[in-house]
Amino acid sequence: MHIVFWSPAWPLEKYQNGIITYVHWMRRELERRGHQVSIFTSELDPSVTDPRVHKVKRSLRNRVLRRIKRGRVATDAEVFEWSTEIASAIKKLHRRERIDVIEFEESFGWCADIAKRTLLPVAVKLHGPAFLTMVGGALDTPFGREKVEREGSALRAVSAIISPSQSTLDRTIERYSLRPRLTAHIVNPMTADSDTPLWSLESCDRNTILFVGRFDFPKGADVMLQAFLRILSAGRRSKLIFVGPDIGLIGPNGRLIQFDAYRNSVFPTELHAQIDFRGRMSNREVAKLRTEAMVTVVASRWENQTYTLLEAMIQGCPVVSTDAGGCPESVIDGKTGLLAKSENAADFAEKITSILDNPQAAAEMGKAGRRHVLDLHSATRVATESLAIYEAVISDCRR
Repeated sequence: MHIVFWSPAWPLEKYQNGIITYVHWMRRELERRGHQVSIFTSELDPSVTDPRVHKVKRSLRNRVLRRIKRGRVATDAEVFEWSTEIASAIKKLHRRERIDVIEFEESFGWCADIAKRTLLPVAVKLHGPAFLTMVGGALDTPFGREKVEREGSALRAVSAIISPSQSTLDRTIERYSLRPRLTAHIVNPMTADSDTPLWSLESCDRNTILFVGRFDFPKGADVMLQAFLRILSAGRRSKLIFVGPDIGLIGPNGRLIQFDAYRNSVFPTELHAQIDFRGRMSNREVAKLRTEAMVTVVASRWENQTYTLLEAMIQGCPVVSTDAGGCPESVIDGKTGLLAKSENAADFAEKITSILDNPQAAAEMGKAGRRHVLDLHSATRVATESLAIYEAVISDCRR
């Protein structure tokens, strides 16, 4: 079978993103089984020479038209038009090498246009969608409202929808009153390379807390820092390592607040040294950091099925996770980790403190979390279930 995936950038070694991680592990397992996998992307690292990875370039004609329209059309809206060029690139490959099925994300509503223009079987994998992931004021912008509407229209037009989270699948169907002919709850695959280090109680720093995520509102960066302030205020001399790009938070005056400014406004000067902001780091560096921290925290306001959590769990790390979205499907509270109420800094502080105060119990949860991911999220299992839905989509398309 020749399967096509869309990835926002490539490869995983250079970019950190859940969709890229998903495509990376799916491709590896599908090719191991003898299937042909082609990847289309908008951002390709110059070092990549893989003939199966195709960069979609915007045509000169469309770039000229966009410049002409720029005076009356918001530049953000240009992204909605891009499906035409993605479809054209896929059709060009299809003429050379027959494509059997496309797995595409729901973002921007591209998926329906891809199916219409290529006439190929398309299965949509929910990695968002926008009505759940665009939190705060982003949903109230013209761009946000159009994105949500376009995604809904596209999902109504496709026949097959896959979701890694049952919660996300159910809420999406309800939100848009969907009646797809095919639906499937298939978790994201998670595999660790043989040299990925494992967490152990003996080698970690029992006073270190790790947060991996953007410094922004959706990832709950403010919740994490407020929770950490509560932990320090209780008399602990814990350390927080913060890893991720500094996107910024919108302040009360509407201006963007970067990490240093936010930290300075929340924490007294004498506590600044307890926060170690690392910015962007490679996947390998983050994997090593997880083994050095006592607990890894995911404080997002919403997650479908985040790899930040799965990667920590497969390394055997004790985790505290938000209870939003699909996270409770991965973290069984008290068994494979601890769940804290979304946006509740006090609850996060309490759950993190529980991990720090009960290292043996935390270690047992870390072991159980690793077993959970190895069993439920094995690439072998996920690929088998995905191939079955691909066959169903192909058969449905033929009918």
